[in-house]
Amino acid sequence: MTYIIREAKPQDTKEISNFVSKRTGKMISPLHIENRLHFMRDNPDESLYVYEEENQILGTLGFRIRQADDAVVKFSEVSVISMEETDSSQAAADKLKSYAEQLAQEHACSGMWWITGSENHGDRRKAQQPLGFHETGYRFVKRFL
Repeated sequence: MTYIIREAKPQDTKEISNFVSKRTGKMISPLHIENRLHFMRDNPDESLYVYEEENQILGTLGFRIRQADDAVVKFSEVSVISMEETDSSQAAADKLKSYAEQLAQEHACSGMWWITGSENHGDRRKAQQPLGFHETGYRFVKRFL
């Protein structure tokens, strides 16, 4: 299946809104998405990417660079929302995770903080732990150095 991962555009706000609302079960207005994209245009350390197949958004990737003013080390924060877990949606999530790792390396990040939406600390969460990451409480961390 042909896919593309690209930065979200203002024209995507309605589709992103519908996608995120459907996936999370919480209404997210297109205006909220539009405001978020506007904020990101003014902040070069934050980006939103979409995963598309056949002109349909099937996943989003939030990417943020974190660096303290006095720190030499910088990390990226990564969050992915994709469709319910099926073989194709897992492929979408995996492709977005891989893309996030490429972005982190392009931005010379020392590692990534993987932000999860799950508060479940059971066996299922351990099974979903991304490869190469280790849990540090609320985040999975992957160091490159």
